Amino acid sequence: MPNIIETIDSKHPSREDLQALLEELKRLKEVDIRTVDKDSLVDIKTVKIKTELPLLERTIDYIKQIKNPYCYRVGNTAVKVNFLGEKSINDCIMNALFGGGLSDPEVPRYGAGGGIKL
Repeated sequence: MPNIIETIDSKHPSREDLQALLEELKRLKEVDIRTVDKDSLVDIKTVKIKTELPLLERTIDYIKQIKNPYCYRVGNTAVKVNFLGEKSINDCIMNALFGGGLSDPEVPRYGAGGGIKL
């Protein structure tokens, strides 16, 4: 059975789909980097951010590509993203999904060579 990340409509997601996506992101946050199969992780170098898309569509497209925004690979190295501070990546994604934008300074942004730049 496909999960919500595979099936969500990037252009016209329903509120129920967005809620399901947030629940899936909460589950993905709990992935243990010490036990995860590194080969199952997406290499962030293969992720292409489509800057021409509106924010919501771009955010969903990014999540569809990366599969788990908390745990991915950079080459052969597994990476686990954690947030310090008051907001989690889930909060930032929820803010983007429900209209707040991603202007928060706690949102990760990486430079050229791949990575996040929502």
